[in-house]
Amino acid sequence: MFDIIGVGDTNVDLMIQVSHIPMHDEKVRGKLIGSYPGGITANFCCAAAALGARVGAVCKIGQDDYGRMALRDLQERGVDTGRMVIDPECETYFCMVLLDGTGEKALTIVETSGFLPRPSEVDAAYLKTAKWVHMTTLDMELLAWAAGELEGSETRLSLDIEATAGSCPKELWDQVLARTTAAFPNEAGLKALTGCGTIEEGAEQMLARGVKLVAVTCGAGGVWVYHEKGRLFHPAYQVEVRDTTGAGDCFNAAFLTGIVSGWSLEKCARHASAAAAIAIGSVGARTGLPDRAQIQRFLEERGEGTCD
Repeated sequence: MFDIIGVGDTNVDLMIQVSHIPMHDEKVRGKLIGSYPGGITANFCCAAAALGARVGAVCKIGQDDYGRMALRDLQERGVDTGRMVIDPECETYFCMVLLDGTGEKALTIVETSGFLPRPSEVDAAYLKTAKWVHMTTLDMELLAWAAGELEGSETRLSLDIEATAGSCPKELWDQVLARTTAAFPNEAGLKALTGCGTIEEGAEQMLARGVKLVAVTCGAGGVWVYHEKGRLFHPAYQVEVRDTTGAGDCFNAAFLTGIVSGWSLEKCARHASAAAAIAIGSVGARTGLPDRAQIQRFLEERGEGTCD
């Protein structure tokens, strides 16, 4: 049985170093750093696998160079790819990532015919072999289908919610949230989904709509975790930032892996915050993904004990 199966996207990130993120009608000179495997769902799966979880991925790729790179990296990191959708007629999507001197980024998703799997291409029986299924809000049709297929099973649903969340009708969101156990919105995603002006109001609305756990990530502002018995806050660790690409994916994977391990929410938040802090010290979404030993050392160096 799998701990987590991720359903969604995998791609290749073309990382370009710039002096600053350009404004409208501005030209900047950049330097290609390199091509790195990426994708929200695939990054999550690799981060969870690095932390010892049994992980599978259902993403769509073509039989092209980007697809082969994406597939190979998942396999080398211990992620099961037996249900990956490989379509020789489609192109694997890629992203252009502009990275400035602060480590912050501007990202353009270049959608192709191989962006996300269709519901008909996903094996629902495979999803039910996991304790959790983790998805994004990039395709609400796919998400709603999976939520419906999982209803009545023991498999729980986890969501990464970003700013695109507001583009879906409320009725469909109500159906999905009623079947969601854990949600990981960033601040923009929370506001887009709920329309609320504060984190507390937005998180409380999500709980009222059926979600059991809401972890709102605020970048350098830390994370707020809301659940039926209360709330908690964990600050972000202050570290040198080289690249924030995939930091949220790493955080979400570490938090959910902690839940799978039976940890308290406080421990999950500390563990996930440390994992993200380590990851942003390297260029590329997966280059600096930590294992549990690295997180333990990171926390011990700050006098916070161990993760175990």
